[in-house]
Amino acid sequence: MNDKNKPTQAAAPKPVSDWALLGADVSRLPDRKLLQIYRLLEQVGDKPEVSNAFDAMRPRLTTLRPPRRPALSRLFFLPCEDLLDDPDHYTRRLNRICRTTLAPCWQAAKEFIPAPVLQEAQRETATVDYRDGAAIAVICEPLWQAGVEALAKVIAECQNNLKYKISLFGRDDDVQRQLDTLRQVMSVAFRIEKLKAALPPKPILDLAESHVETIRNALIDLGKEDAGLTQPLLLVLASRMQRPGELLRMLGEVRLGGTVAEKENLTREMSGYVVGNLLRQTSDFDRENPMVQGDPASLAAAAERLADGLNSVNDTVQSLKDKDITNKVKNARAEIGQFVLKNICADVDKGLTEALFGHGPGPASDEAVKKAEQFALALRRSSKLAGPLGIQREVAAKITEARQQVVTNTVASLRNAPRNRDGSMGPDAQRQMFNGLRMVEILAGSDEAERLFREWSSQYR
Repeated sequence: MNDKNKPTQAAAPKPVSDWALLGADVSRLPDRKLLQIYRLLEQVGDKPEVSNAFDAMRPRLTTLRPPRRPALSRLFFLPCEDLLDDPDHYTRRLNRICRTTLAPCWQAAKEFIPAPVLQEAQRETATVDYRDGAAIAVICEPLWQAGVEALAKVIAECQNNLKYKISLFGRDDDVQRQLDTLRQVMSVAFRIEKLKAALPPKPILDLAESHVETIRNALIDLGKEDAGLTQPLLLVLASRMQRPGELLRMLGEVRLGGTVAEKENLTREMSGYVVGNLLRQTSDFDRENPMVQGDPASLAAAAERLADGLNSVNDTVQSLKDKDITNKVKNARAEIGQFVLKNICADVDKGLTEALFGHGPGPASDEAVKKAEQFALALRRSSKLAGPLGIQREVAAKITEARQQVVTNTVASLRNAPRNRDGSMGPDAQRQMFNGLRMVEILAGSDEAERLFREWSSQYR
């Protein structure tokens, strides 16, 4: 058989490192043991292979949020942390950074940073509370200033020396954009960290007037110096806010240096980033996410957050009159709507019915009732999103279907439940009735629940 007729062989899967396997095994341990091993791994230092273990442990670490030793590499990338994505969730051309880029970037950049700068940052950070963002910013300012020059040299070397680039980052040219985003953020790193320390922790839900004034002053000061410096600051802030449209509104209200056309272009680019980032979050939040699998409350909260963020950019997008961004908003709205229909509404009636009636004869346990309430509340919360997302008909039909299933199953339970000697409802029947009424109240309102209460009480008393 000649080469042309040979069957094409699939590329061999990339082997999983021993450190990644270790991290996966550690992730299965109880919280206390996982944190003990985590602290031991942190003491290993800034070795690239250890990051494979941390990557595997990250879903658990995100939940536990243990204190982290301020390793020099982490301090270096601290201003960029809100733009980082895991490899499976990284979106190209969105001014974001894949975590796999960090280790080789640090390996290359630290070669161009003077040793005394590295040593001073390491020594000084050991003497302060790592949670004191303002103090960390003061200590690390020389490190970040040196980092701007170092990253510029790494970028230039990658452009002029293909072998150098491939040895560090592989052949994908997208890494050039990521490195440039890192360099831009590093150029205003000190101001980013000072601003973060003065604002609420992420996700930022509400801003006080003093917070708004702080952001505006930061934008004005940067704009006077160089309007281009405001974009990396805006990228980080937009990634920390639940309603990033408020940031776009502030941008429209302040006067920056440069021309009107430059500011309009900046607003357009930032609007595209905000919408694209919301789309990215929508695609990430699926049923396979172990943090929310089977948890309708978390899914509904995620949908509300995404819809709220999208609604916040409406005014800015309309004022731009940009067909491309307008279409992106429409697509994002449609995707969030599909997220609600697929992940919340699709099986919510089955989950509710199974929790309330799938346990056999007798009333459901308190735990089962609570689970049924979560399904019903998630569906009710979805109905509040239905109008803006254009899915009113589908959600209304699902609510009607869920309500009918509750009523049908509750009536059947009341018929079969044991009665008292005088023929009145026994305690089990009463509990089943009130469980059903609670679900109807959530799904259809108190008036409908009251009507059914009177009807069932007269029929099964």
